[in-house]
Amino acid sequence: MVLRSFLVLICAFIMLSCASTHPDKTARIDEPPGPVKQVPNNEVLTYKPVIVQPAHEPAGLDLTPERIEELDKESLTEAEEKVLEAEVGFDFFLDARETQAMENYFKMFTHTHRHTFETWLKRSEKYLPYIREVFEEKDLPVDLIYLPFVESGFNVLAYSRAGAAGLWQFMPGTGKHYGLRVDWWMDERRNPYLSTHAAAQYLEKLYCDFNDWYLALAAYNAGEGRVARAMTSSGHDNYFDLINGPYLSKETRDYVPKFLAVLKIVHNLEELGFEPVDWESAPNLKELAIKPGTDLLALSRECNMGWDQFKTLNPAFRRQVSPSDSTASVMLPAEKYQTARSFLDSPGSRTHAGYQRYQIKSGDSWWKISSRFDVPVGILKSLNNTSSNLLRVGQHIIVPASGSSESAVASATTQDHAQRRGTYIVQRGDTLSQISRKFNVNLNTLMASNGISNPRSLKAGQRLYIPGPLQTAQEPGGKQINYQVRNGDTLWGIARRFGVQASDLQKWNNLSHNQIIRPGDKIRVFVR
Repeated sequence: MVLRSFLVLICAFIMLSCASTHPDKTARIDEPPGPVKQVPNNEVLTYKPVIVQPAHEPAGLDLTPERIEELDKESLTEAEEKVLEAEVGFDFFLDARETQAMENYFKMFTHTHRHTFETWLKRSEKYLPYIREVFEEKDLPVDLIYLPFVESGFNVLAYSRAGAAGLWQFMPGTGKHYGLRVDWWMDERRNPYLSTHAAAQYLEKLYCDFNDWYLALAAYNAGEGRVARAMTSSGHDNYFDLINGPYLSKETRDYVPKFLAVLKIVHNLEELGFEPVDWESAPNLKELAIKPGTDLLALSRECNMGWDQFKTLNPAFRRQVSPSDSTASVMLPAEKYQTARSFLDSPGSRTHAGYQRYQIKSGDSWWKISSRFDVPVGILKSLNNTSSNLLRVGQHIIVPASGSSESAVASATTQDHAQRRGTYIVQRGDTLSQISRKFNVNLNTLMASNGISNPRSLKAGQRLYIPGPLQTAQEPGGKQINYQVRNGDTLWGIARRFGVQASDLQKWNNLSHNQIIRPGDKIRVFVR
């Protein structure tokens, strides 16, 4: 028994030692000073950046020791050396270690990962003019508009492994603090326009806190709470003393050199052989206010836009229907603005037209309905204006679903609506039972959503609307993130961080209701 207890203690110690750590971007809101984790400062002058890997980016941007060795062998041209030595408008004074780190970042973006940086440059053209306008209004240093190169590669759908999202990589708590909605309906951290205003406010606040842009940028990376604690613990009040001691992580110490490398490049694109940024190529968009519960899929089709095109312009929406509890705005090509406005004013655009009317059956519960339609119980109750846990057979409730039909009753209107918004074309040999199993949709719900009373009436070529998220039971939708469990994590906490349900995490990872997760475990998360 003593030996067994000893082995258990040893295993627990090993697990805690192996748990990975990440920058404290959750600590972006001011926190009381506390003890600072000591970071060894006996590293050699090597380069091993931790880069957020945005969605759609090639894997492997983190440098392995082999790649570091390869990078050290890269030689700079005369033009590149000249650019490295030149000053930029927003310059920093760097010591030897930082200068080496900056040079290594410069080599990576101009040599080994040049194609990736070219992709980021092309993406940036859609957003840089707007960002510059906002930052100039705030009287912020104009070079700060290039921070998204460091944060996300100008990918609005970028998610970090820690849960930061969007161009500016806001954590959920920080985003909400600066007015961004982050919930089941929307993730406005992915709205490039709203998040830019939030980032400008946040950077302005950080500069007011520290009265120093070095410290403000370090705080943007690590969180002002961590930087404040480091200053209190060390007794230092300037950036250089902090980074030369064991008070900040290596990623944070390298943040300014990385940003400076980006500035050196973007200010000398043509000299370095890059295509210059086209400041006139931003799309001509107009903002349109929409009512609560607007059917976004119907709106996009009325504008002759595919859903993917609409979602690209409006990445903050996580559903094909707008939030039921508030107005929202969509961005549309200017030439489609009047068409969209006319549609929203027409009878065919009734509020909550993107919802289903569902009839309670024997055995139903809020939890079962929540699981069936992938809608949190709290939102279901809010939509139906009830706090009661009781449901009675025959009762009707409304259920939001991605691209749902106007109602779930069998009628010619429903059939016509389903035909116009159909997401699946019936193939020869298909049966409704097969289709319902393929998309993990209840058979009765599938029939009701398409106005079908006789399952034998199905014909090849017919369009069917598939209610709920369009995905098979075996293939969850969205971008996959492999999250590593940390000390103190719970499934509920991880689900809240990424805006999903804990029950989904259990399904995606084959976890039972009472299964324990431990530091170091890998959890699959699918983010819409």
